[in-house]
Amino acid sequence: MGKNLDYCLRVAGLGCLAAALAMSPAVGAEKLKLTLNWTPGNSDIGIQYADALGYYKEAGIDLEIEPGKGSGVTSQLVAAGATDVGLANGPSAIGVAAKGAPIKIIALVLQTSELGIISLDDTPISSPKDLEGKSILLSPGSSLIPLFDAMVKVNGLDKSKINIVSGDASAEIALLAERKVDAVPDAAGPVMMPLEKKGIKTKIMFFRDVGVNLVGMSLIAQEKKLQENPDLYKRFVDATLRGFAAAAKNPEAAVDALRSRYPDAQEKSELLEELTKYIIPTFCAKGATGMGKAPADLWASTGEVLTQSLGSLGDGGIESKYTEAFLPAQLPSCP
Repeated sequence: MGKNLDYCLRVAGLGCLAAALAMSPAVGAEKLKLTLNWTPGNSDIGIQYADALGYYKEAGIDLEIEPGKGSGVTSQLVAAGATDVGLANGPSAIGVAAKGAPIKIIALVLQTSELGIISLDDTPISSPKDLEGKSILLSPGSSLIPLFDAMVKVNGLDKSKINIVSGDASAEIALLAERKVDAVPDAAGPVMMPLEKKGIKTKIMFFRDVGVNLVGMSLIAQEKKLQENPDLYKRFVDATLRGFAAAAKNPEAAVDALRSRYPDAQEKSELLEELTKYIIPTFCAKGATGMGKAPADLWASTGEVLTQSLGSLGDGGIESKYTEAFLPAQLPSCP
């Protein structure tokens, strides 16, 4: 911008300078590095849309967005201070924090989990008990393992009667379609929609409906960074929630914004169907007063379920794993 600015000053003076500075998003903005849970998609669409709409720039934030390698890895990067804020599955982040990592959930972008147990429509799995005598694919190290274990404990299942098949999650669609496993744990869209295109009908038993009612996708940050610059994080959370609210009001525009940045993302029709059918309904839990803030009973349920699964949540229990101090006074309304 140097030569252009110099020319601008010589030709048109301060009025042109103001215009030139306005075009530069980095001027006066604080840098913030965000690590996603995975590659860009619907779970972070509100972040992408907020950035496209200029919400972060308006908040004085120069945002850098990088893809992640799973919620557990993102949580560890946040704890180490290698990134400023992370997008991670809530239970995964809490599990990392329970081991002593200095991180907190500062807002929920998906208040409830979109995860569940998916099976073919004609497979007799309609309740957790039906999993006994059936096979289920579990990928080693997957963030879904704690959810599965919690479901087993909450529903009093005999885990020894469930045939747990270890394998790569990338093969789950093929394994399910070929009936090499009876069920897979995952979000509805990435599994059910591709199979539906092939004419294969499926169904899902959401974890939230079988006693494992947990918080969903969360914004997390290191405690030290939160203490050092609370105003930056407040501005970031406010802009992010506004982005998710805008995506709920205009999902097609949000999907277009995502794909304009990441042409290799899912096809528009797939993203739009998943967003409207499965993702937007998780923006707010039952009883929520607005976006970003889960009802107290959902936090309590999360604490109870994860305590059963993990054995302990560490000092302070579930209450020490999140904070509402960085939420805006006026929350965006639920969709």
